[in-house]
Amino acid sequence: MHLLSTIGAVAVMLGTQLMAQPAARRVWQPVQEYFIHREDGQQVLAGTKRLNSFTSYTHIGTDFGFHGAAEHEIEWLTDEIVVHLGQQPEAWAGMWHSLAGQARNADRVMDFAHAYPEPVTVGYQPRVTAVMLKAAGLGRIKLEIKSPTDELRWTQLIEVNEPQYRMFVYPVAPEAVRDGKTIVWTAEPGAEVKVSGLFLGIEMPQMPWDTYAFLASYAKIARSYSIETGFVRDRAHIEEGAFESVSATGMYVLASAAAAQESLGVVKADYARWVLTRTHEAIKKLKTGHGLLPHFVHKHENNYHIHPGTEFSTVDTAIYAQSMLLAAIMLDVPEVAADLVLQMQGIEFNLLHLPDGVISHGLGEDGVTLLPHGWQDWGGETALVMLTEGIADPTHRPPPMRTPGKAWQGTGFITELQSLFHPDFDSDVPDAHDGVRWLSVRRAMLGAQRAYIPKRWPQSNAARNGIYGLSAGENQAGNGYYVGGVDLPDQKLIHPHYILMSSPLHPQTNETYDLLERMEKASYFPPWGMVENLNVDGRSYLPMEGSLNAGFEALSAYHLFAKHRKIPDAIYAASLKSPHIRRAMQLFYPSVTKVAGGDKEAAAQ
Repeated sequence: MHLLSTIGAVAVMLGTQLMAQPAARRVWQPVQEYFIHREDGQQVLAGTKRLNSFTSYTHIGTDFGFHGAAEHEIEWLTDEIVVHLGQQPEAWAGMWHSLAGQARNADRVMDFAHAYPEPVTVGYQPRVTAVMLKAAGLGRIKLEIKSPTDELRWTQLIEVNEPQYRMFVYPVAPEAVRDGKTIVWTAEPGAEVKVSGLFLGIEMPQMPWDTYAFLASYAKIARSYSIETGFVRDRAHIEEGAFESVSATGMYVLASAAAAQESLGVVKADYARWVLTRTHEAIKKLKTGHGLLPHFVHKHENNYHIHPGTEFSTVDTAIYAQSMLLAAIMLDVPEVAADLVLQMQGIEFNLLHLPDGVISHGLGEDGVTLLPHGWQDWGGETALVMLTEGIADPTHRPPPMRTPGKAWQGTGFITELQSLFHPDFDSDVPDAHDGVRWLSVRRAMLGAQRAYIPKRWPQSNAARNGIYGLSAGENQAGNGYYVGGVDLPDQKLIHPHYILMSSPLHPQTNETYDLLERMEKASYFPPWGMVENLNVDGRSYLPMEGSLNAGFEALSAYHLFAKHRKIPDAIYAASLKSPHIRRAMQLFYPSVTKVAGGDKEAAAQ
């Protein structure tokens, strides 16, 4: 399925043909590799079937579908599209793919001269300079790029006359496609062809790999942000207003504050401040449950409400509020910072405790019914919830966590979530709440994660490339949540966000950047950001652009960047600057001080 050697050869062959900016680097971004993610017994797709846009999407976070007078002749039974038109001299059929947002949203387009989301500054904007189709068979295939009004912006006619797959590559002038809406391929009358992939040639400006790793990760979550609403969609490919994530929205604001730092300049500081205030205003309008924010929201009658069937969530409120507070401090917007503290202090934690004193996961959709499970398992989620309660009520002492220092199932993100926001957990001083040496536990988890796949699947693609990450996220089919971990047997599904989340633990930061480069060559870290998951055999991956893991990746990439450059970490500096966070942190570290951006620590004995 993968294009590793073939694409490499094609890139070399076309190097002189497409050399608009000699210093730039070209990477192939899949629009669609037509492999199928379906569970046993699931019905196969055919041209007459309507696609569910929630689970059917392109690799660039958009929707796609069938078209043509003979679309019913399209077969999609295996990892390729097959069109049989040999006996139909008047029929035609093919596939359309939106280039930005959903096809019906005419306001979302791709500017081939500035292909990343608009807030990314000009110097970091990639250009689309080529289109590639992987096809075989006999007949003609027409490639087209169209505007929102169906005006033709670019076209190419391909003569296919080989039984084996071949790459067909054609240059595109970026300045000719400033409002690309759809890219379409059409098998013309009489064709007997098959297609397994459609790709864009992305020309990246020259930049160091540490900058690029952050840029690609930030652009991934930025594609889910709506300037009009102030919210981040849970998935890039769904329509605005349908299913927004409150916690991811907060992380996008914090990632934007990091992107605006002088050491990066990926966005302008004025934009990051605008996003902060715009989001704060939007979230303040939401109805809360005893002060808790909804996990997910949707738009109904021009207003946002909790999404049906979801909850008012303690951990998502914690992630949102702490992200926003840190961003407000970083961007020097004290009035928003003060208001966020007031919001946290307004959470009625006394009504959120279960009988044993543990903080509940939240409230039901009605905003009243206490959820029966609580934050007692050890790890970053529980720590963030406790810190939020500590900001609201510094005198409260929560009960001990269960199984201190042991993440449930050995799930990767659990040991790293807290360190997206606060530097204190880089310490090996036993914490005052449970006596855990967090740094040692995190390093032990990293060691177990890196050892698991080579030990269990030594001949796998993942083992050969050093890819790891038994964590949590979408399942292999992309239609449900899956939680893996190193304590479970025979795990094959990797969630590579853990690679970035754990990256600051590496003594040599170049190890992670080298791994990311190998992942790029294998299509797992393309310009549109890291894939959601991949199988250990490397034959398939889920290209879904989910905003929660995108937030984890962008913040982690920033921490890795700061460590690699040996510069002060602005997120950590903001945590150290906040008196409310410092007071809450006394729960874990009453006597520890840290130096922002460094590794020094001092514990009063």
